Amino acid sequence: MKNVKRKIGKLATKLIVIVFVMSSLQVTAAGNSNEFAIHGGGGYSFFLFRPSVTGASSSGASGDLGVGFTGFVAPYVGLHVGVGLGIYSINVKVDSIKAFTSNLIDIQNLNFDLYSTLSGYSEAHQTFCLSVPLMLQYQTMPSQSSWGRSSGSQQGFYAMGGLKLNILLSNSYESSIKTLRNEAYYPDFNNWAGTQNFAGLGNFKGRKAKGNVGYVQAMLALEAGMKWRISNEMFIYTGAYFDYGLNDPAKNSRNETNEYNYLEPQNLDFGLLKFADKTNLMTIGLKVRLAFAR
Repeated sequence: MKNVKRKIGKLATKLIVIVFVMSSLQVTAAGNSNEFAIHGGGGYSFFLFRPSVTGASSSGASGDLGVGFTGFVAPYVGLHVGVGLGIYSINVKVDSIKAFTSNLIDIQNLNFDLYSTLSGYSEAHQTFCLSVPLMLQYQTMPSQSSWGRSSGSQQGFYAMGGLKLNILLSNSYESSIKTLRNEAYYPDFNNWAGTQNFAGLGNFKGRKAKGNVGYVQAMLALEAGMKWRISNEMFIYTGAYFDYGLNDPAKNSRNETNEYNYLEPQNLDFGLLKFADKTNLMTIGLKVRLAFAR
């Protein structure tokens, strides 16, 4: 774990150096200006579960603050790279999760099937990450020439699209269930049993678990809005953004419901449960960027 964090720290340092080195370059294409910018933004975040799960919901907030560099390869097209710090706080609620285990043998050597219901399952995720976007930018306002001559346009539309790499400095979770109910079905007798607590059947209090999962998350990043000229060398971008997670950092830490022995609820340490095939992070928000042309 320490080696992984050390490697992430070295990578973060290299990325920051690259951004500042690129921002200091005076090499331009076709006389176009480059831009160095600082930005801040925030929005609404949630998880998309696929396939959809009845009774499952998620909601939360996110924000980021960082710096970036845009090198224009043409008057209306540029390449944007940046680095920033991001935070996500998302809560997940699932009304109930059902588990089924067949062909079990009880203490009387009788065959039965176990039906378990976990009610009030929840997850609370807190993520702190280093965010590195690599995007293509298009704008209707021509970039300022390298010798200071402005186009005369005071505002224009811009759009950006590309990938964002989130290096997870911390991705902690806390999961819990309110109650667990076990019921046994005996096919040989066509009968149910669900009150024998000594045998692990009936109602039991839930448990809690904590942990930290994942290291890297890749996201599709889209942004669009207006670009405003403040002076010949200064601009303000105001726009809306949409980020879509391409992978789930917690996927390998989610456990199948049939991996647990629900007949021993006192020893149940479930962690994160898998209740959907795929879980993708989605964020919608607003962003403001102050840019300086060179």
